[in-house]
Amino acid sequence: MSSKLLKRCGITTLVLFVFAVMSAVLPARSFTVSGASFQPGSGVLEAGQTVDGTVVFSGDVIRVDGTVEGTAFAFGQNVKVNGTINGDLIVAAQDIEINGTVNGNIYSAGQNLTIGTKTIWDVFLAGQNIKITNDAVIGRDLFAGGASISQNGTVQRRLSAGGSDISLGGTVGQDAVLDADTINILSGSSINGNFYYTSPNKANIASGSAIGGNTEWTYRETEQAQQATSADLWWSVLLSIASALLIWLIVRFWRPEFWNKNSKVIIEKPLKALGTGALALLVTPIIAILLMVTVVGIPVGIILGIAYGVAIYLSKIVVAAAFGLWMGKRYKWATIHKGVWPVLMALIVLAILTNLPYVAFLAGLLVTLAGLGALVAANIGSEKPKETTAIQETMNLDI
Repeated sequence: MSSKLLKRCGITTLVLFVFAVMSAVLPARSFTVSGASFQPGSGVLEAGQTVDGTVVFSGDVIRVDGTVEGTAFAFGQNVKVNGTINGDLIVAAQDIEINGTVNGNIYSAGQNLTIGTKTIWDVFLAGQNIKITNDAVIGRDLFAGGASISQNGTVQRRLSAGGSDISLGGTVGQDAVLDADTINILSGSSINGNFYYTSPNKANIASGSAIGGNTEWTYRETEQAQQATSADLWWSVLLSIASALLIWLIVRFWRPEFWNKNSKVIIEKPLKALGTGALALLVTPIIAILLMVTVVGIPVGIILGIAYGVAIYLSKIVVAAAFGLWMGKRYKWATIHKGVWPVLMALIVLAILTNLPYVAFLAGLLVTLAGLGALVAANIGSEKPKETTAIQETMNLDI
């Protein structure tokens, strides 16, 4: 799958995770639904009912048959949307079916996704099995990443998709950009623009299909051939561990209390660290962009952007320091060599988790959120220096 498409799918999953955390952290609001009280968190909106404002649906089984006049969030195991959403729709679940009408963007991530909706904006999908039905009409662009993708609907503009097996039986208004091991362009399908695809195999293009522009094939090696470069990957992992440990040591000598202060948030309030990190990860780039709109705010926006990048890099080191601190306290390890060994062990564990198939993205995301949240809560909070000193003396650990 192309790096650009992977980035978009990663952003889709990240946005869904951030909103899921926000829905759990922020206080619930009540809305008016056809004269009755509706509490966010309910899993059902009946046909004929209307929610006026942004709403969050949660539960094992979620069914939205009514109308939402605003942005709708749905998080559960089984989600089915048949009504009208006059705003964006953000969904994360195991099984997802979206029909009806969505007058906004759709962001959806899950295991099985079935899309039969009509929307005038963009659609972002990430999942294992993705099916776009014949009834689906996507007003602008479709971005999809998954193992199996079947597109039988209408995409008014550009289609970008990546996976293992992609089948195109519908209509694409402009260019189609595909990256997969197996690509089938079925009879009756049409691509009105150019067809660009990346694959180890030549696409199967049926005689009854229509491609209005050029067709370009970029050869990609098979997954087995790509595994030959795994040695380079592990060298980069080792360098990453070494550089992170070096930075930890430098800061440890420069500001001995820094790692303990930030680790305390993760150890004592992990949910707070995750929630704060999610908000910081989402809001900080927006603030930086808004600041850079004006000439006066450009330097501040640039400084904020640099600090944001540094904080994201430091986040994994903060989590490693917290893990080392917790292990040392739990097992009463003697502090030797400035406490470097527990931190090194933690960095190795994190490196393995963030490079494992299937769990790498989620593990990396959780590490980033926890570390970033700890940095924000510990250094921008209202905690007094004296209190921090007292906490360090109580913990009686020099790590």
